[in-house]
Amino acid sequence: MKQWQDFSGRRSDLVATDNFICAADDLGLIMVGGPDARDFLQNQLSNDIDLIDESRLQLSSYSTPKGRMVGIFRVIQVSNGYLLLTVKSMIMPLLERLYRFIVQSRVTLADASDYFARFAVVTDRAEIIRSERLPTQVNGVIQGDSVISMQLEKLGTQRRYLLMYLSPGEAIDLWSEFAAELQVAAYSSWHLSEVRAGIPAIYPQTAEEFVLQMANLGPLGGVSFKKGCYPGQEIVARMQYLGKLKRRMFLARLETGQLPQPGDELVLAGKSDIDGSGKVVDAEFDPEGICHCLYVAQIAKAEAGELQLLGQPETQISNVELPYSFEN
Repeated sequence: MKQWQDFSGRRSDLVATDNFICAADDLGLIMVGGPDARDFLQNQLSNDIDLIDESRLQLSSYSTPKGRMVGIFRVIQVSNGYLLLTVKSMIMPLLERLYRFIVQSRVTLADASDYFARFAVVTDRAEIIRSERLPTQVNGVIQGDSVISMQLEKLGTQRRYLLMYLSPGEAIDLWSEFAAELQVAAYSSWHLSEVRAGIPAIYPQTAEEFVLQMANLGPLGGVSFKKGCYPGQEIVARMQYLGKLKRRMFLARLETGQLPQPGDELVLAGKSDIDGSGKVVDAEFDPEGICHCLYVAQIAKAEAGELQLLGQPETQISNVELPYSFEN
């Protein structure tokens, strides 16, 4: 992959919100293979592996027996197993945890990040959307001998795609074709689109902090409440059927020069000590310098506008509507 690394290393500093292409090497991949890969993942992940095939991916998560998530990823079925797509900083922690549960299963696990050239496309331009190399449906996948092409959640009129190539030369050729019509942007542009789309990520700082419902995986289709047991399933089911959700994830705009980090605390306004009100999930700046922030917090406090960042008490948190709906 040196050819791709040399090519993608010439990164742009541009932050864009529409009609851009960017390298996506900051995303990592775990390959799960072997005869028992399907059963292994079905017994470990929150979503129903049987609902996907090589033409459709799904959002899913991995939790501790106490129901606390240690990873969120997109699951892609390939000819020889499954790929788990997530933030690169979580690859090794997830591999280490998954290895513990293989026992006698015929399963192989590997960091596959270095095997694929990866780039993202965000656009509403018809001439690109109509490309036969891009899926026509959200969560759709097109696979070829060298390529995996995915369409992810839309953001307004913009369609969002991720493409992964085993052949760096083919990746560079398609990049060059698309880049003739799009802005070449920094990876932070893709990161911003994920935040604005309300897609949560788990980082080392937030591992074991949230039950999946708190991070909106229900509305996002990242959990099946009908499948069999998996780590944390009892906690998830109890919250779904017997409890009332007291925390969920919100999207906010902040005017600040200091980017909040995953795990940063939110507290009741006027407080100077941690009080368990909430935590930052993810955040990124837009081209105008406005910070877009996903955070999990007590619903009553967040909706009442009673929260502040512990380290930035002067920064106003202005909630904005997420691009998906919640069940009543």
